[in-house]
Amino acid sequence: YGMVGWSQIKYSYEDHFAADSIWDEVDSVMVEQDNFVEADAIGAIQFKTGFWYDVNDNMSLFANFGQVEKPPIMDNVIYYDGTVASNPANERFQSYEAGATFSAENIAVKASVYNTLWRDRNLTKAVTSGQGSSGDTDVIFLTGVNQNHSGIEVEALAQLTPMLSINGAISIGDWEFVGDASGNYQQDEFDSTGQVIGQITTAYDYALDGLKVGDMPQTATVVGVTLTPVSGLRAQISYKMYDDNYSDWGPSAREYSGDDADADRAQVWRAPRYSKMDVHVTYDLPSIAGTNIQAFAHIFNALDDVYVQDAVDHSQYNSYGDKVHAAHNAEVFLGSPRYFNAGITVNF
Repeated sequence: YGMVGWSQIKYSYEDHFAADSIWDEVDSVMVEQDNFVEADAIGAIQFKTGFWYDVNDNMSLFANFGQVEKPPIMDNVIYYDGTVASNPANERFQSYEAGATFSAENIAVKASVYNTLWRDRNLTKAVTSGQGSSGDTDVIFLTGVNQNHSGIEVEALAQLTPMLSINGAISIGDWEFVGDASGNYQQDEFDSTGQVIGQITTAYDYALDGLKVGDMPQTATVVGVTLTPVSGLRAQISYKMYDDNYSDWGPSAREYSGDDADADRAQVWRAPRYSKMDVHVTYDLPSIAGTNIQAFAHIFNALDDVYVQDAVDHSQYNSYGDKVHAAHNAEVFLGSPRYFNAGITVNF
């Protein structure tokens, strides 16, 4: 199977606050101004293909490949001074996945590998420190931000007895930035009367190569046990373990200018691995006048574990001491303590 698509987008900008004409002191005439700016259309292509092949009654093979382009946002095409970027690059996503499935009388297994390369990611960084004409009009355009996401995933289910089944899953990922990036800081330039006459551009570099993508555990393991001792009753215990949970951060945190020796290339802080157990119980009550009623109860984080669920690397609010990527400089968010809910659902 496969699909292909093509689309395009066209940006335009009109300054409704500028005068339609200005007085030319030299020729003593009114000169009309063109306050409308339009960029050329930007095209993007989307392509995906794949296959599924049954080797026999128990085993199948599959693979997918995709190529997607995403046009840049308007800020990266038409700048604040009305300048139109020349040949703005599309963001590109290239991904593939391949794997196999196996099923027998009481067991099912699925395994796959994946790789996604995110190229030319378009990012902007707003300067809010009051530089230039105002904090919200100065911006840094980042180009060449590339990420690679690869990993392996395995899922399995075993029905040991009619009343007992065990399921498990493991995902091991390696998500990191590939290569460094650059950016241009654009700041309004003023004349002696305070009028904007152009923009000043300053180049910056960003040390990103080899740094891990944050804000999501890259390794996860799940083990579950399900009991159905009597008709209508289902009880499940799910134990989840997470690791390689790198703290959240952004490319702007690794900005430097000049010598590469000034670049901060230390790895972002990795939060401690953690685990939690959830319990789920449901029971189908006898039907009343064709109405299905189910009682349920859930206990989340049943062991009341204390863990760091999310973190921000080198927080601007909570960090202290040397600028190192360590626990004392991170802003952490703890997971919810043990809690539960129970109730009844009615389906008619």
